[in-house]
Amino acid sequence: MSTSAAAKTAPHEFWRDLATRYNAAWNAHDVPAIMAFHVEDTSYQRHGSPKVYKGKDAVAEQFGKDISGLPGIHFEGVALYGNDDHFVSESILTAIKPDGTPVTMELVDVITLRDGMVVHKSSYFVASRAAK
Repeated sequence: MSTSAAAKTAPHEFWRDLATRYNAAWNAHDVPAIMAFHVEDTSYQRHGSPKVYKGKDAVAEQFGKDISGLPGIHFEGVALYGNDDHFVSESILTAIKPDGTPVTMELVDVITLRDGMVVHKSSYFVASRAAK
């Protein structure tokens, strides 16, 4: 069954499964696996920054920089909400900066879907109180 056929037959189950697999690809630090979920005209924005990355190549490059810039980055799921056209993933991001400084942030990703694929990812970060 194709991805879009699966999305049409069981949207609520599909988005949750997609979100779980997408988040697992992030925790595996596997940019090609992450990008397999994205459409060609995908986009990505980290809120607090005016830059919007557009297109699969630009998004993949930035995801690679995000992962390599925070060695050991890990996302611990807190909550997951959604339906057949989007999902919201709340998590706690932990990592170590290259200088050895630990990082802990609260993260909310809002993921827009089209035909069972990621079309846009908006990331919202807040430094955890313990890390301030």
